[in-house]
Amino acid sequence: MKYLKKQISGIKLENSSEIAVIGNGPAGSFFTYFFLDLAERIGLDVKVDVFEQQDFSRYGPAGCNHCGGIVSESLTQILSAEGIIIPSEVLQRGIQSYTLHMDIGSVNIDTPLDEQRIAAVYRGAGPLGTKEHKWSSFDGYLQKLINNKGAHLIKDFVESINWNMERPHITTRNGLSKSYDLIVGAVGLRASSLQLFEEAGFGYRLPRTTKTYICEFKIGYELMQKYFGSSMHVFLLNIPRLEFAALIPKGDF
Repeated sequence: MKYLKKQISGIKLENSSEIAVIGNGPAGSFFTYFFLDLAERIGLDVKVDVFEQQDFSRYGPAGCNHCGGIVSESLTQILSAEGIIIPSEVLQRGIQSYTLHMDIGSVNIDTPLDEQRIAAVYRGAGPLGTKEHKWSSFDGYLQKLINNKGAHLIKDFVESINWNMERPHITTRNGLSKSYDLIVGAVGLRASSLQLFEEAGFGYRLPRTTKTYICEFKIGYELMQKYFGSSMHVFLLNIPRLEFAALIPKGDF
């Protein structure tokens, strides 16, 4: 399909405007929440559709957004000031420092004032094989947050973005075809989704990326404490093709 190139100088949203958010990870959820919050404050009646095919209640890769799951304490404080209190079963405040490993040796970097300012989260329901899991999905919690705010969740995959009568238009895998006043991309580094915006013809270019391998190992809480403690271990070693590595303690994993 040939895409029309458009020069967008400004966007004016009015009552009954429709917005599409592609991606329901933290970026998509926070945009949606605060956008709807602002619209409510200024009396703007808009509709927001959020497109996300991932099921965050599933265990393992099927429910995970492929991220190590580290959240800074400063973020939780900012969200608290906005009235968003992340439940304790979602946010594990347990990492006190970074341990940096290099060829010349290792060094421990404590958090300011010895406070626990690094929090570990699970993006999905948890690792595969988990029978009794006390942590809940971070992304799943944010999804419920925007649902309560009035967003409409569409569990579908966006396959194309083009222009229809001066408006951006979405077509999904399951056959939904709809035009919007604004489309927001919050797709992380998923190449197939980013390519949609590159092909839409407004000048966006794909960023350069590198591959990351993520895996979860069940070690047990006692061994975790003995060998890793409450520190996130970061490795910057002179190993060909390996730029960075990290070990993140999360309870038994």
